[in-house]
Amino acid sequence: MDPNQTHDTYEVEAATRLSRLGAALVDGLVLAPPVIALAILVPMALMGGRVASMLVILALSLLFLLVLLITQIVLLVKHGQTVGKRALGIRMITSDGEIPSIWRVFFLRWLPFAVVATVVQLVLKVQGIGSIIHLMDVVFIFQPTRRCLHDLFADTHVIKA
Repeated sequence: MDPNQTHDTYEVEAATRLSRLGAALVDGLVLAPPVIALAILVPMALMGGRVASMLVILALSLLFLLVLLITQIVLLVKHGQTVGKRALGIRMITSDGEIPSIWRVFFLRWLPFAVVATVVQLVLKVQGIGSIIHLMDVVFIFQPTRRCLHDLFADTHVIKA
């Protein structure tokens, strides 16, 4: 299939691999502050061993999940773009040309790969082995349609906006 596809009444051009990488890097920068905060504060809280410290860890973890939810899932469902995709001028659509639903974004695109990676990690008990699942996912971008495995699974396309 050609990465430049015709959808009913309009033509779309697949996003470049480089623009998708750039968008992922920007999204990573958006998530960096809460991750850095957790990396600093969690060890401090654990060394203190107090209930208050554990509540701080819980609050920071919930904040991180909220940031992840807003920057990734909500923005994709509302606009077909994360902060990174918007900055790089790309967006996600379904094969029908629609902005993907929460079902596609969360339950088909994200959750299966997170669950499989976690299960593989827990079962094999080899540090970092779950990352191979994510690597297998993104390596699919080198096929002619420029779609990762999660795109194929959720029937989504990342296109130039």
